[in-house]
Amino acid sequence: SDLNEVWSDDEVHAVINATTNKFHYKITKDALLNGKHVLSEKPLTLTAIECDELKSIAEERKLMLLTEYTYTFSKALKIATKMVERGEIGSLLGAEMSVRHLGRFGGGSVYWLLGSHMLSVLDMFMPLEDLTFSKRDIVVFKGTIETGVIVFENSDFAGHIVVSLNYPSKETKIILYGEEGSIIYDPLSNYPLEITRYERLKWTVADKLPKDVNRMSMDESNNLKYAIEYLYDCIQGKAESNIRRASLITRIIEKIESSGRA
Repeated sequence: SDLNEVWSDDEVHAVINATTNKFHYKITKDALLNGKHVLSEKPLTLTAIECDELKSIAEERKLMLLTEYTYTFSKALKIATKMVERGEIGSLLGAEMSVRHLGRFGGGSVYWLLGSHMLSVLDMFMPLEDLTFSKRDIVVFKGTIETGVIVFENSDFAGHIVVSLNYPSKETKIILYGEEGSIIYDPLSNYPLEITRYERLKWTVADKLPKDVNRMSMDESNNLKYAIEYLYDCIQGKAESNIRRASLITRIIEKIESSGRA
């Protein structure tokens, strides 16, 4: 379709940019310059300079610019954030995160394709500004990183993100470790959220360890719908854009890809 028809249509107030990563910047910029609110697939851009430019245009024109980090709109993860805020598993000590499947070759670095998703979730529990990052490439095919690990840490918290396009099955999993328990998020499970609380008794393992396990069943198939609803709330002034998160993630991945650290 001709995008100029969309840009000139006064009845179109917002657009969704679901194009390939390399086109996100240009199409989003054109949409903003033509007065449209934008929900863009992640990553918003592939450079921090481009991200800052889009942010400035949106602010100058009083338009909403939202990046669709799928899991940040998850009902289960929003429940998990509230639990962490209430201290239900104690202070966070670490996290293990993974997104792995087979395919989507040719779409660029796996850090942009999948790592950006997990960084957005990490930011829900631990501000990205408070962490340092490094990466380890595991599978590189014809110059493109297909499997790798992002490591993050500060003085009180550490963890890693495993991302892969070479995994023969499909896995999305987030494990949060606290002083008094853990939270597991697995959107592919019948119980996407599992909360375990336990006592740290010396030399006691497995079934003998006093613990309480709570498994929650909920629909994790409508996160895109929730993202669109969130954009509407942003336009109505009831919610805030996630441009800060998008900018940080862009900077982190850009830095670790160029120097290995951020």
